Amino acid sequence: MKFIKRVSFLIVLSAMLLFTFLDSSAYDGNELVQKMREFEKQERGDPSADYASSGFYMGYVVGVYEAMRDFLNAPENVTVAQVCSIVGKHLKENPEKWNQPASALVIKALQKAFPKR
Repeated sequence: MKFIKRVSFLIVLSAMLLFTFLDSSAYDGNELVQKMREFEKQERGDPSADYASSGFYMGYVVGVYEAMRDFLNAPENVTVAQVCSIVGKHLKENPEKWNQPASALVIKALQKAFPKR
């Protein structure tokens, strides 16, 4: 059983590193912040919100969350809006890191919010 957990961990870790590498040249925190702002407009009910950008933000964040789920201590009933808001809060608090790959920023926010025990 321990072997299976180690192999699973290595597979997910490799996928995250590959995702971060592939992501680094194409999608960074600056772009993620722009999408996050549209998500926040949509959450407020602002009719000027770009729903495509908002949806992209939600899909991106939830995709990273799902990939990391086994390595987080998140409650079973956490919602998409909560996960997206947690990442948004982290982004707003760390503008000096917006030049980093978007996936790395999302991972850091999730690890901070839901540390594995």
